[in-house]
Amino acid sequence: MESVEEPLRCLGVRFQQDADGEIDGTELENYLNRVVGQSQWLSTTHWLFIEPPSAEDEEITVPVVVPERIVGRAIRNDGPRRRILFDHRTTSAETRKWRWVAFQIAPNPEGQGRFPWEAIDA
Repeated sequence: MESVEEPLRCLGVRFQQDADGEIDGTELENYLNRVVGQSQWLSTTHWLFIEPPSAEDEEITVPVVVPERIVGRAIRNDGPRRRILFDHRTTSAETRKWRWVAFQIAPNPEGQGRFPWEAIDA
């Protein structure tokens, strides 16, 4: 029997810029660890939606995928400045794209991308 894929949500998260006008990756990682939880998220700079958000949204947010079961915690912990602008339940095709990203970040001998929260030591 084939295992059932855990539902994912993709958050549109506003980021802070560094001195060069790029995404401040360290600040974003610290923020996500605080509001979502360490090893409970995966981000990329490219939108993996079948139909991406509008260009305006894409310029101010980065996509962050999390297990659906913890979206409520992320939104509650977001704080008064609201950096989580929207969330979207991923389609099967989008989830496969996120699995590919997970494998690119942490290749494994099985050849199957694992999300950070699926790792044995997460």
